[in-house]
Amino acid sequence: MMSPREAYQSREAEFTASAERMRKLAERLSMARLAAFAGGLVLFAALLSISVIAAVVTMSVALILFTWLVIKQETTEKSRKRNLRLAEINRLELRCLDGDFSGFNPGEEYAERDHPYSYDLDIFGKASLFQFICRTTSRPASDRLAEYLKQSASLEDIVLRQEAVTELQPLTDWRQELMTLGYLNAGADNDPAPLMQWLGSDDLFPKTGREKIITVCLTLLALAAVILVITGLPAAILAPVFGVNFIFYFTRFKRISKLQEQVSRSSDLLKAYSDIIRLIENRSFNSPLLKNIQSAFRDEITASDLIRQLSKLVSRLDYRLNVLVSAPLNLLFFTDIHFCLALERWKREHASRIPGWFASMAEFEVLASLGNMAFNNPGWIFPRVTEDYFVFRADEMGHPLIHAGRRINNDFTAEGTGRAIIVTGSNMSGKSTFLRTCGVNAVLAFAGAPVCASAFTVSLVRLHSSMRISDSLEENISSFYAELRRLRAIISRAESDPKVFLLLDEILRGTNSDDRYTGSVALIKQLTGYGSVAMVATHDLRLAGLEQELSQSIENYHFDVKVNDEELFFDYRLTPGICSSFNASLLMKKMGIKV
Repeated sequence: MMSPREAYQSREAEFTASAERMRKLAERLSMARLAAFAGGLVLFAALLSISVIAAVVTMSVALILFTWLVIKQETTEKSRKRNLRLAEINRLELRCLDGDFSGFNPGEEYAERDHPYSYDLDIFGKASLFQFICRTTSRPASDRLAEYLKQSASLEDIVLRQEAVTELQPLTDWRQELMTLGYLNAGADNDPAPLMQWLGSDDLFPKTGREKIITVCLTLLALAAVILVITGLPAAILAPVFGVNFIFYFTRFKRISKLQEQVSRSSDLLKAYSDIIRLIENRSFNSPLLKNIQSAFRDEITASDLIRQLSKLVSRLDYRLNVLVSAPLNLLFFTDIHFCLALERWKREHASRIPGWFASMAEFEVLASLGNMAFNNPGWIFPRVTEDYFVFRADEMGHPLIHAGRRINNDFTAEGTGRAIIVTGSNMSGKSTFLRTCGVNAVLAFAGAPVCASAFTVSLVRLHSSMRISDSLEENISSFYAELRRLRAIISRAESDPKVFLLLDEILRGTNSDDRYTGSVALIKQLTGYGSVAMVATHDLRLAGLEQELSQSIENYHFDVKVNDEELFFDYRLTPGICSSFNASLLMKKMGIKV
């Protein structure tokens, strides 16, 4: 099989070439369309003096040919855009393989500074885990992916997701078609919230039967008046008839406008969702989770067809924005009212199923995103997640967001309850990155995704961190107080349920060294006393000395630094024991500080 890079390069070249062929064909069709129209006019003029029938037949044939060429050109242009989008998707994937995934949604709107771990572990925002994974095109899907990364799934759901992702991993054609259908309708407002609000609102036209009877009667009356005028009666009789029609329409105008405002600009969104769901409906799946989700779309009338119906109704109501077309149609046929009645009838019959359809569509998009990540990283594995507390066993574990060419992998094992893993090391040696490596891979594992390791077993626990603390001008609090609040939340969680995995980086850095040491020791003893497991990165070697006092609860690891001719070299290798080399003084010398 081709590697991911070879596959993307091949697909990018194929779709780029197809788009170029479509462009050339579209240009030829445009010229042919012009020739058909101009030729038809010329032949019509030339034949008119010879035979009217021949001239009319020739012009009719030319118009039919012109219409066919217009349709053919539109189809060709649509195919060209599709191929361009597919080529762009594969170019972005190639950039992702090179470590640049900035072309995808960063999910900044999901960032929460007070979340138990997402802020510290770079789960959302630029160069985040969300941006690395996300291949969703709908707002419900990006919301669902954020939920995957913010909270752990149950053990049963993790196993089901792993099976689903495994099935979707090799389906590159299908996954990219799913993305393309969303991107081709990028002009649509990608937030269905206004539409969902309308679906849950009260009807603006509750007396449907009466409205239908009145509109039909007034339409028949107007048509009769028009026929009478054509047959010779004075045109003055139209004035009272259309006056009544205008008054009837005007009394409903506010309700029509309100409904149109509620659903306006939803047509393209609904069309995109309909296309995405149809692609899901037409695929056969084997994994239980995918089959179960897919079943939500199947009924006597498929979900995609019903959503397409709603899209057309919304689109027709938007015609009222063209006054030159809508004014005569409404004065005679009350088209706006009929479209409103049809929309509300659709809502009464199918609105209750829309949330389930959108949720199922979102689930497929998220699982396809995880499948894409698995395809891009064939060396990653699906972890074993257990409810036994506590185990964290990883072979060749690396940080998923560090490019494979620069990534340093480490083996790490921690087992048993009431434990603290103290990680010491010099500046920039990799302590914080290692804590994030453990945390991010745990987040992936709990989401049902593959992890960056050759073997990985982890307990299903609540993850908490205190790593990136800053002050808040808005709340008028210092970074030290902000950290204390963070630690208080961690203590409360560990006290109520000790089955947590805590990642702590430089505890109490905002106070003096003696208070920091005293507070850190007290915190570690308190957390291990609850039976919790904590990983603590620190420069303070005195914390590592706790191993002598609490030999059953403390494990020491470190990252070392090598110095050669006053140059620093980091190998980023996790090593058992306490760090014995530091680099701050050498770094200060290099910055011109005389130490």
